[in-house]
Amino acid sequence: MRVLLTNGHRNAGLSIMRHLGAMGHRLIAADTRALAFGLRSRYAEAFGWLPEPSAPEYADRLLALIRQVRPDVLMPLGGLVAVSERLEEFERETPVLAAAADAYESLQDKRKVYDLCEQLGIAYPRVLGTDPETLIACWPKANGDLPLAVIKPRKDKGAGRGLVFLHDREGLTELWQKLTEQHGQLVATEFIPGPVDAQYAVQLLFDRNSELVEFFVLRKLRQWPTDSGITVEATSSHELELVSQVLPLFRQLGWRGPVEVELKRDVRTGRVCVLEINPRFSGTVAFPLSAGVDLAGSMLEASLGRSTPRALRPYYAAGLHYWNPFPYCRSVFSDLCRMSRMTQGLRGLAMPLIQRPVGNPYVLSDPAALLGKVLWQAGDALRRGRAGPAHRFEH
Repeated sequence: MRVLLTNGHRNAGLSIMRHLGAMGHRLIAADTRALAFGLRSRYAEAFGWLPEPSAPEYADRLLALIRQVRPDVLMPLGGLVAVSERLEEFERETPVLAAAADAYESLQDKRKVYDLCEQLGIAYPRVLGTDPETLIACWPKANGDLPLAVIKPRKDKGAGRGLVFLHDREGLTELWQKLTEQHGQLVATEFIPGPVDAQYAVQLLFDRNSELVEFFVLRKLRQWPTDSGITVEATSSHELELVSQVLPLFRQLGWRGPVEVELKRDVRTGRVCVLEINPRFSGTVAFPLSAGVDLAGSMLEASLGRSTPRALRPYYAAGLHYWNPFPYCRSVFSDLCRMSRMTQGLRGLAMPLIQRPVGNPYVLSDPAALLGKVLWQAGDALRRGRAGPAHRFEH
């Protein structure tokens, strides 16, 4: 089967491409970025460049690419909003599994996600305001040395970008304005206390009838940057009550396709709160694929209208370990440089030898993609360095 994937040069796209390629499918990668020197995965027979998903011409360019290469299925791993807004046009060209535009809009906005949680009785962090004046009026009581509130972009920026942990109100109005200029509309919530391993990610896949066909639960063990960032170490879990907790939300939306829910257990109460929802495959999708959860193959089948609802019982191994080596090493090195976290750093050094983690997105069996990805990331880091340091705040 010939499959066109968007975001084919990101970690999730490369993982899915390798998985489907090993199954014998023919892959065409499309992305807004080309790998260095025109390199591409050995599983990709062609590459198509696309503009940024926010560009007005994105949907037209993707439709033109579909008409050019004539895939049997489109797997939109990126540009999902653009596809959903013109879903009927895309479906006339090729099978595609995607939700309606209003469903995507609801999940992209954290304020709307929290409103949905309120309606359905799903735990979430208490909203303190969507403007500085309301936040100041609802300012929480002191909580020891922990942050009192968290400011977040209402629309996800990825890797914790734009997150601010507030300990006091000094300069809040100016900070809010600066963040708004950088990240758009904001929402402030209470801070949910708990260590990194109190955080979970639930990865789900729904078919054309909004039936659950695949699921996977991971518990985070490390992230980078340490305060809020991407998952760099995790373990698989059978805490299926977390899946049950969020299913009503997706049934109400009539959701179709992949989605990831980020949750955190409050150490004070034990309740697990929905922090955010990402309406797409996670960057850690290589983990469930390595654990035997066929998110990619099932999405391909569901795109063609062939799927079987999944019973909510364990069907993958719990206790497996995942890692993303490059940011993992940065996290461990950071621990080793701090006396208070030296023990965690030493444990981190031993983990790959003891646990034999899976899900590494950088694989030697796909050397061109590995080299192209590493060179692209090095160039991107150099460009960012010339542009000045990225803004991360703790106020």
